[in-house]
Amino acid sequence: MTTSASTTRSDAKLKKQVAEQNAQIGKLQRRINELVDNIAVLQDDVNTFKKNVSKDLLDVIETLKDQALKS
Repeated sequence: MTTSASTTRSDAKLKKQVAEQNAQIGKLQRRINELVDNIAVLQDDVNTFKKNVSKDLLDVIETLKDQALKS
């Protein structure tokens, strides 16, 4: 085998490997973007939940105060 043929095979192998890695990187980038979006939705849901719980607790406290005043 000549050096030129060996180099050509090595180049082809490396180009194939780079192409495969680029495809994998693309998949990983899409997955990361999807996870970032999911985190944003979860954060919004948690904030909404906190606000709702806070409001519910204030309603409960007000009801308890009203009942205490009536007694």
